[in-house]
Amino acid sequence: MTDFFRQKFAQVTNPPIDPLREAIVMSLETCCGAELNVFKATPEHAHRLILTTPVLSPRKFTALVSQDDPAFASHTLSLGYDPEQQSLHQALKALCAEAEAQVRAGKVILVLTDAELAKGLIPIQAALAVGAVHSHLGRLALRPNANIVVETGYARDAHQMAVLFGVGATAVYPWLAYQVMADMHRIGELTGNPADGRENYRKGLQKGLFKILSKMGISTLASYRGSMLFEAVGLSDEVMDLCFVGMASRIQGAGFAELQMQQALLAKDAWTPRKGISQGGMFKYVHGHEYHAYNPDVVMTLQAAVQEGSYTKWKKFAQLVNERPVATIRDLLKLKPAETPLALEEVEPIEDLLPRFDSAGMSLGALA
Repeated sequence: MTDFFRQKFAQVTNPPIDPLREAIVMSLETCCGAELNVFKATPEHAHRLILTTPVLSPRKFTALVSQDDPAFASHTLSLGYDPEQQSLHQALKALCAEAEAQVRAGKVILVLTDAELAKGLIPIQAALAVGAVHSHLGRLALRPNANIVVETGYARDAHQMAVLFGVGATAVYPWLAYQVMADMHRIGELTGNPADGRENYRKGLQKGLFKILSKMGISTLASYRGSMLFEAVGLSDEVMDLCFVGMASRIQGAGFAELQMQQALLAKDAWTPRKGISQGGMFKYVHGHEYHAYNPDVVMTLQAAVQEGSYTKWKKFAQLVNERPVATIRDLLKLKPAETPLALEEVEPIEDLLPRFDSAGMSLGALA
């Protein structure tokens, strides 16, 4: 789901904030508890739980959701739904209604979880659920009264975490990542103390989050949370209007029906015992899986054409690129020939064009 989102960044030629050299001004500190009137100062304003990082460890997650203090009362909302009984759109509406009811009943920490789903249920994508609940509570002026904690198996890397925080999550507990790490320790693929491994994993995520925040000149996660600082590519207006209010989506695409179908296909594979787990080839090229623009055939053909000076192999390389499946937005575009061709003598010669080129207005740092 997070692959639909492109991170925004400040349009300058140098980084707005250097997350390494200016780390002293950056913070991922997260407060849990209802937000009170900012124009008054009372002892109750200090009654908050402080998290040094929004990526929760198993121990912190357990402690957070088991508080006896009514100021941090929690309620768990399952993201699973039966596609035979309701659609994804209906499930999101029901989730928002339940979240509203729990907040009005005094619950402060809402835990959205896709863990322990029974067979026959499919999960609402975590980003959709967080965005819908965040926007719904915001419209009702209830969002300051609640925190949204996401217990999800989907979020694994910094971008996926950033999307969840950007659409309104307070904290994230990546349960599947921890289970995978535990299994890798069990079979010997990872060595050392498992607790140290989880800590290193969280440190890596935190550095990634710092880098994402710094690209927009934002120094604290509190300023990034709920900011919707993304541009959606390929999501329909029905999804944006319900789940990602205020975020731009200039290119239409998948609606609730398509997103539900994707989850149904994943669930079908997950509940087929004889079918092994596929790595998918998203990051590393795997034959027969995700298409890569720079796949071995393209790279090797280009190298052979250059090294041998063979125009025949160059044409083969061009064919591989020009006739590839859709991999980028530009693959969906084509040149539209003019109805009446322009006379060649009306085309301005290159000698007249070059004097108008000027690079002095660009920062030299961008050219370094």
